[in-house]
Amino acid sequence: MRLRTRSEVEIICTSPAGCPAVLDVVLILDLSGSVDAEYELIMDFSRALSLGLSIDSGAVRVGVVAFCDNVSQVIYLDQFIRQQRSFIENLNFPHHYGETNIQVTRVTFT
Repeated sequence: MRLRTRSEVEIICTSPAGCPAVLDVVLILDLSGSVDAEYELIMDFSRALSLGLSIDSGAVRVGVVAFCDNVSQVIYLDQFIRQQRSFIENLNFPHHYGETNIQVTRVTFT
């Protein structure tokens, strides 16, 4: 699978005049041992997707839940508002291995 460049992946949010366009995106990343061979692909895809989102404009908020046998990392929707570079820099989660426990991904986002 080839990752697309920012110019190839463009997400445009539009809304009626006077109504701010806000899109909430939550990435749920399985970083368990079962994805060992795909770990780098998962992280590269997450960064590439984030580059295509309009985070700096405030039109998009992005959150992340990374899990294996427990939730290992969380980035909340309000943590990096208008801070695309900081968000992408923080998408550097370690590969925890462990079992896959999807049940633990039940996290409340604000």
